[in-house]
Amino acid sequence: MASKLGSRTLSVAVMQYLFAWGTVPVGLALLATRRFKLEKSFKGISYGVANGLLSSLGNVALLAAYRSGGNTAVITTATALYPMITVVLAIVILRERLTKTQVIGLGFAAAAMVIFSL
Repeated sequence: MASKLGSRTLSVAVMQYLFAWGTVPVGLALLATRRFKLEKSFKGISYGVANGLLSSLGNVALLAAYRSGGNTAVITTATALYPMITVVLAIVILRERLTKTQVIGLGFAAAAMVIFSL
């Protein structure tokens, strides 16, 4: 809700910048629970940074959609279905298999999005 409200008066770039600053206290609090001990896995750190970059790009797209004046409920629901892309990538790249129940769940999620956007 704060993203939609903020995007009415601020540009997408400024909203993303402020969003990044808003994550700092959370990150510091989480780091404090680990006594500021950092991980040493280059591969893990690389994945974490890639996740942050991709999440930021997704947030920029979300803010731009909000700023366009579209229906907030539809925009939020559509973007909340991003795990479906992850599932497809897991099948293609990681060769994971879905159970029948999971396939049905994905079908319901897709159908819900179509119905919700009407």
